[in-house]
Amino acid sequence: VLSLWNVPRVGDKGLCEIAEERHLLEKLDFCQCPHVSNNRLIAIIANCRNLTVLSIESCPKIGNEGLQAIEKLCPKLQSISINDCPLIGDHGVSRLLSSASFVFSKVKLHGSSIAKFSLAVIRHYGKFVTNLMLRGLQNVSKNGFWVIGVTDVSLEAIEKECVNLKQMCLRKCCFVSGDGLVAFAKFVSSLECLQLEKCNRDTQSRVTNVLSNQNPCCP
Repeated sequence: VLSLWNVPRVGDKGLCEIAEERHLLEKLDFCQCPHVSNNRLIAIIANCRNLTVLSIESCPKIGNEGLQAIEKLCPKLQSISINDCPLIGDHGVSRLLSSASFVFSKVKLHGSSIAKFSLAVIRHYGKFVTNLMLRGLQNVSKNGFWVIGVTDVSLEAIEKECVNLKQMCLRKCCFVSGDGLVAFAKFVSSLECLQLEKCNRDTQSRVTNVLSNQNPCCP
């Protein structure tokens, strides 16, 4: 495991040495690393064939090119987390998530510039996703969330496609009501944890009571 958090002075020399020596890395975490570019990321993961977990947060120089390299170099990747990386958009995310090389179980997208196309890819290719977190996606409209099922009308899209989903977090989803959540929890029997934040179209007590009755495993 290698985690680099808030290390603005780490430059090309240090990253190159990491890339040459760390062939057994399974988990890689970059947070607030302003000098980590696509080329540096590619250099590190080029020899990391065992990488299963990758987290990239607040790295302004990492973009779609870096994600495309991941598709080719990290065949065992199962978990991807992207947070506040302005150069990463639909092209990179959708291509990575739709790659036949991967079977993702965890997908977290925060503060990204992606639009509804990436959400449609998650819906179609996310049959093995057990942990899905979407937050601060400013470029995704109501229609975009409809594609993935984050409205009452189409929560059924997730319940049909992501049959192994165990954890789901919804934040500031103003188009989801208690009725939609109840229907969703009823049919997704694998659901163990449903986290709601600022979903205000129904009362907390009603949603809690009904969900508990429909799915005892869901707190």
